[in-house]
This record gives sequence, structure tokens and C-alpha cells, in this order.
Amino acid sequence: MATHVRLSGSGYAAATAAVAECQPVDASTQWYFTKEDLMNTPSQAGSDYSAPSTKTHSLTEERSWRSRGCVFIHNVVRRLDMHQFVASTACVFLHRFYMRQSLSRFHPYEIAGACVLLASKVEENKRGFKEIASACAYVAAKGNAKDAASQYDKWPRLLQRLEIVVLENCCFDLDVTHPYGYIDTLAPEFGIPIYVAKSATAHVNDCLRSPICLRYRPEVIAVAALYLAIGVHGCDVKVNLFDS
Repeated sequence: MATHVRLSGSGYAAATAAVAECQPVDASTQWYFTKEDLMNTPSQAGSDYSAPSTKTHSLTEERSWRSRGCVFIHNVVRRLDMHQFVASTACVFLHRFYMRQSLSRFHPYEIAGACVLLASKVEENKRGFKEIASACAYVAAKGNAKDAASQYDKWPRLLQRLEIVVLENCCFDLDVTHPYGYIDTLAPEFGIPIYVAKSATAHVNDCLRSPICLRYRPEVIAVAALYLAIGVHGCDVKVNLFDS
């Protein structure tokens, strides 16, 4: 469905409308889910695929912990001076993982660390196993060197064990396509300034803290991010990105 939007001023409403007019991917596809699915995850339902959980989480609590897990990922990646793609891929792995398992069984910081380890291999931006363990300990201790040193011993064992757990729950499917390539293609095609495209990229980075990657294909997220960036920068541009 084509969407014609003239943006001037805030682009939030336009971006929201753009996504709303694009139908989500068929929920039968393995890593795309309906709204109902996201409101009935193992964390909220109180059970996962292996055992009943002792605690349930509200939708708000789950979204908050997912976001914190992604912040943990970004902090570890930044500390290790790794590529943004590592952080983005790790966030996608984390969101996928918690569609299979419950927060009450696996702490999001520990899963986040395992996702960084796995994503560093997938994105071929590897760091030493001990380096990643050390960075996880440091971030988990909120930068307190003394606390980080006391926590370090547990992280290598955790990462070694949880990397396999994440792999199994992601069904060994490590294929992740991000919206960045679509932004890079669409921006010059429609004459969108580079600084606006960079802003759209930043919006994508921010939205990965939410499970939007479980609802919409990367090209849809890219279009919505471009609409939002155009509006934020006050550009008066007529675009018809969905026709592309």
C-alpha cells in the first residue's frame, strides 16, 4: 500500500501512521509475532518451553527489562569499541530469546552478555572471550572496578553456558537483516539529506531497545525511521517511500 506523507514539523505521527498502514509480516514466520503474542510471552504467561516459572511479569515490566538488557549490550559493545552492528544483532537475539524463555529463569544482563559474544562472531567483529567477560563484569558492576573484580570469575562460565542456551532457543538461526541498508538506499534515491539519514539510523538504534524487530520487517522500520527523522529536522519533503 502506498503512503503519501508531507512532513513539516514533528514526524512522530507520520512515522506511526506509516507503520500502521503497513501490515506486519505473517505471524507464521518464525521471528515475527502478533500483538497478542507479545502480550502472552513466557515472562507474562508464567511459563516457558521447558518448565513452569515461579514469577510472572507484566507487559510493562517485561518491556523495561528488555530495554535494560539492550542498554547493557550497548554499554558492553561501547566499552570494547565494537561495531554498532554487533550491538544491533545482539539486541535482536535478546528479543528473540525472550519469546522462548522467561525473565524469571534467565536474567537479562546475563543473556545480554551471551548475545554480545554470539553477535561478535556473527558480525565478524570478535573480541577475546576474556575481554567480553571482563567488559560484562564491569558493566554489571556499573563501573565499580572493585565490584567488577569480584564478579569477574562468574562471567566466563556464564557466557560459555549461556551462548549455547541462546543458540538453542534461537533455533540456531543467526540470520539478521537490519534496517540500515534500506536507509542507505532510500535516502539518496529520494534526495533525503545525509544528516537526516544519520538521524534515522539513530532512531533505529533507539527502537531496537523495544521488540519492534519482532513485529515488522527491517524495510518497514527503515521507512518509519526516515519519516520520523524528516519530521524531527523540520524538512518539507514529499515522499512516497512505500512505493519503493
